[in-house]
Amino acid sequence: WYNMKWLALFFLTPIALISFSLEPWFTPLAEFQFRPSYAYEHYPSVAQGKNPTRYSSNNHLIGLNLGVSFWPNWDAEIEGDFSRTRELNWQAQKIGLQLRYLLLDDVAGDPVSLAVGGQLFFVPTRNMRDVSSPYHSQGNAQLGLSIGKEIDQIFQWKWRFWGYVGAGIANRGAPWLRPLIALEGKFYHRHVLQLTGEGYVGFGGRHRVDIAQMDGYANISHRSIDVGLRYTYLIPIWGDLSFKYGFRPYSHAFPKYLSCFLIEYRFPFSIF
Repeated sequence: WYNMKWLALFFLTPIALISFSLEPWFTPLAEFQFRPSYAYEHYPSVAQGKNPTRYSSNNHLIGLNLGVSFWPNWDAEIEGDFSRTRELNWQAQKIGLQLRYLLLDDVAGDPVSLAVGGQLFFVPTRNMRDVSSPYHSQGNAQLGLSIGKEIDQIFQWKWRFWGYVGAGIANRGAPWLRPLIALEGKFYHRHVLQLTGEGYVGFGGRHRVDIAQMDGYANISHRSIDVGLRYTYLIPIWGDLSFKYGFRPYSHAFPKYLSCFLIEYRFPFSIF
């Protein structure tokens, strides 16, 4: 059972933690994508938490993301997240940048789609004392790879499945892994359902979370698995609207049994 649990951690992958676009299919060239989002999270306790041993939080998160495929096979995004938690009242949680390159494109005839990229994100120092802030330190960098396959029907994808794995390090502390798998289906040209499994594994040496003395997750051996269901309605010309529910069935030295409700709107536009 112990070995199977670790296997799941590496092939399943936090609910609102990964918010950059990770799927290995890029948007049309020179078309901007603006994605505002709101998420509500609740967790009743912290696994392996102490000082105090009982700690719960209701969190509100607002995300703003702007992305564009600025060159053939190149994609970039900038993002800012703001949060209200038990510890902090509407503070900036993260400012980040992602850059990706599309190596293979199954839509253009390759056997699979394959993308590689990197993320840089800054987290304010005050967030390090908040156990709800899932980051290792102030300066964070991550390299990742995503691979996927579409099953088409009459020039539109009907099913697609893809996976992502990222490895990161902060300006201090131990590295981490973030794997993710997803299965998506499109129905009646306008409705998309997505099932996801997300994980987060940190390789620090501490196995307890001192909530009163929290200083980020850089030195904590934390693990978590989240599962999610997302529904998206595709709006002709005007983008799409998504609703997602996620739940965390397993965690170690991390917020426990977290539930998340998310709503996101994607607005495509061009300035050229």
